[in-house]
Amino acid sequence: MMNELKQIIIEEILANGPMPLENYMARALGDTAHGYYSKQDPFGKKGDFVTAPEVSQVFGELLGLWGLDFWMKSGPWAEFNLVELGPGRGTLMRDIAHSVKMHPAYLQSAHLHLLETSPVLQEKQNQTLSKVLGDTTPCHWHTNINDLLKACHGMPVIIYANEFFDALPIRQFVQENGMWKLKCVDVKDSELVPVTITDISLTDNLPAAQNFKHGDILETSPQAEAIMTQLANYVADNDGALLMIDYGYTQNQPGDTFQALADHQPVSPYKSPGNADLTAHVNFKRLADIAEDSSCRSSGPTSQRNFLISLGLEQRFESLSLNASSQQKIDLLAARNRLIGIDQMGILFNVLSITKADKALPSGFEEITRDIR
Repeated sequence: MMNELKQIIIEEILANGPMPLENYMARALGDTAHGYYSKQDPFGKKGDFVTAPEVSQVFGELLGLWGLDFWMKSGPWAEFNLVELGPGRGTLMRDIAHSVKMHPAYLQSAHLHLLETSPVLQEKQNQTLSKVLGDTTPCHWHTNINDLLKACHGMPVIIYANEFFDALPIRQFVQENGMWKLKCVDVKDSELVPVTITDISLTDNLPAAQNFKHGDILETSPQAEAIMTQLANYVADNDGALLMIDYGYTQNQPGDTFQALADHQPVSPYKSPGNADLTAHVNFKRLADIAEDSSCRSSGPTSQRNFLISLGLEQRFESLSLNASSQQKIDLLAARNRLIGIDQMGILFNVLSITKADKALPSGFEEITRDIR
């Protein structure tokens, strides 16, 4: 039986012609009735993927202390905005709040803002965070970046974006016979299939097609670039820091990174829209360049492994192991390896920080220059 969203998309394509990949990805993830994030909780062992905060509370604790350290070095501010983009179940913010409890002034000074389009996940986040925050730090939800930044009222920000940018829609351009063509989704034999079309209107300031070989794919994310521009402009004008963690690449390069996951397994992105998580790798170099064009300082990107180790991950796991049972020790070791293992999240994930140009290097980025790999 064909799912409803697939049927709707097929009918639209038959009526209007091929749908750009960017629009298809946005619909599959964000359709208000049938989109992937609108109707379910995709996180954790029962979901389609496991994020770092779900692996171990150590991840969120270290990120919380990172923000606290930045706040203390910055004044500290009497009032500021604590922001998370795409907060999942609220696990990361819960662990952040736990880790800073010994400095009550931090959360008392904070206005908490969450960017979340999914009603299902908003409810989950509310359940998770109300237990930790109580009435001291009221929580505000927003469904778009404009409203969120407006609600920050020109006060400094500490913004976390863990696996946020990878879910933003991408455009793909394919080099065919010396020119760029736009990747779209079309219908063939009642199935959705990728095709390319000549679209003169969308050049995205692409490099010359002649410098690439036939079949090369370039990805851009106008939405990611627009959001980074807004965030960097806000930080430059009002002070603060953005910490983004995601999987991606640190040099501009061709390649197809569009992928779908369901039940922790790769699947076709076109088979069942709304029932699989669609993502693409993040171009860290492009986003860092945008921030620097907005008069911000970009620190990193560095690997998640280097970042977490420099924040004290090893010592934290050691102290947790001291009173642990033998099974707990095995679990702790597995979680540690998942977060920093070279064959796990450790190298695949990168970390980038954006601050005002005149700020000192944030923790975790000492002696790290751009494009370390």
